[in-house]
Amino acid sequence: MSKKDMMVGFIEEIERKKLLTLFIGNLFDYDNFCDYNYLFRMTNEEKRIIIDIYDNVSDNRFNRYIFSFVREKYDYRVIEDNNVFVNYINILNLSDSNNKLLKLGYLFKIEKTKMIEYANNFLDKEIVDCLINIINKK
Repeated sequence: MSKKDMMVGFIEEIERKKLLTLFIGNLFDYDNFCDYNYLFRMTNEEKRIIIDIYDNVSDNRFNRYIFSFVREKYDYRVIEDNNVFVNYINILNLSDSNNKLLKLGYLFKIEKTKMIEYANNFLDKEIVDCLINIINKK
């Protein structure tokens, strides 16, 4: 299974287990975040994953996160396009970071044997359990 497919499977597992609110709240450090505070959509393309989040919590209500799995000239950049903040994250160029969003991307760059230990540093146990399920899938 490719790293991109693992990331898609991981997010789908989080959705299936109804942990998306916990995941988003954890990733962006939202307080008082509930199921009704956001809309979430994921699009799986050939070489990238696009995640759209519209929320009622942050100052930037609509954000797009594009995780690219091809070499680009950037590791991370943000562009405002029609009042939407588009975050371009190039997985293949990332290094470890303090930013949880970049940590999520970096998680899918490192070797499978190191993923669980790394994920335990910034994700809740229930979310890490979803990652374990995906890694152990044949």
